[in-house]
Amino acid sequence: MPAIPPNSLIVVTGVTGYIGSHVGLAALQAGHRVRGTVRSFALAEELKAGYAKYGADVSKLELVKLDDLTSDAQLEAAFADADGVAHVAVPGGVPGSDDESPQWAVQSSNAVLRAARKVGTVKRVVFTSSSVASIMPPLVAHPDRVVTDKDWNDAGLETWKTATEETKNSPMWVRLRYAATKVLSEKAAWEWVEQEKPDFDIVTILPNANFGPSLCGGPRTTGAWIHQVMQNDDTLVKNVPPQWFVDVRDNGRLHVLALATPSLGGRRIWAVAEPSEWNKILAIIRKAFPHVQVPDDVSGQQGEPDQQRIDNSVATEALGGWIGLEQSVIDTARSFGF
Repeated sequence: MPAIPPNSLIVVTGVTGYIGSHVGLAALQAGHRVRGTVRSFALAEELKAGYAKYGADVSKLELVKLDDLTSDAQLEAAFADADGVAHVAVPGGVPGSDDESPQWAVQSSNAVLRAARKVGTVKRVVFTSSSVASIMPPLVAHPDRVVTDKDWNDAGLETWKTATEETKNSPMWVRLRYAATKVLSEKAAWEWVEQEKPDFDIVTILPNANFGPSLCGGPRTTGAWIHQVMQNDDTLVKNVPPQWFVDVRDNGRLHVLALATPSLGGRRIWAVAEPSEWNKILAIIRKAFPHVQVPDDVSGQQGEPDQQRIDNSVATEALGGWIGLEQSVIDTARSFGF
């Protein structure tokens, strides 16, 4: 597929989200026009101010309402005349039981692809997937095994499918359901392209924990982890396993590069910079913000870096390098007013 040239129209679904806002910013900084979809316009002015702070031309930003990510009509209207689509948003307002949300995400993936084909101008669609579509932490690392774009979290999907009531009532259930959502929705996208053979191609991005500054909406998703430990709350430190991280700014840039770079078409791309660990994060905060009290270091596996080896070479080459953990943690904290 040809590259998407500067001044192309890029649609970013969920543009006021933590990741989506950075995809939109990266697209503007690359010289594109951006049409961002939102469920409401509550964060519109805050988003524009955040973009202006980074020198982006907000006159090239258009916001449109999209409150049903499974609606062909709404998606077609949002995608009209678009050259590329970054589908970052996750479906909201899922009806019925928790068990329905993964299938709801599958419906959204298919609807996005149908709409992209219907408008006839889209050259590439980039989907925000997740590391949990490939592996499920905590994972015992094997020195001779490297996780690649060929790996799928089929074990996590099967655990979700066969979950007992005890599992559904455990803290693990939310993570299992999220993993099932990402596995099923990403696989559905690849299967649709294989069967329908549209005139565009797709790319899927697999980020792990995102840190980095929030552009609007305050502490959210994994970016809120830094805020939480800076409130001296040790819940995450004790319960969330160590894992690889990516700065949300790199994640945003990678989405845009995936849209614009011909050779990246048809790829699953790991968006991870380096392993992180809670004790290192706590040490960074203590050094940069000595007035802030944070939890004590943790022992055992919780305090050690993720030992899993992941092949992030495609993203490393595309980006030319990564924002490191120290800068990412500090910039996250400063965006929250510390």
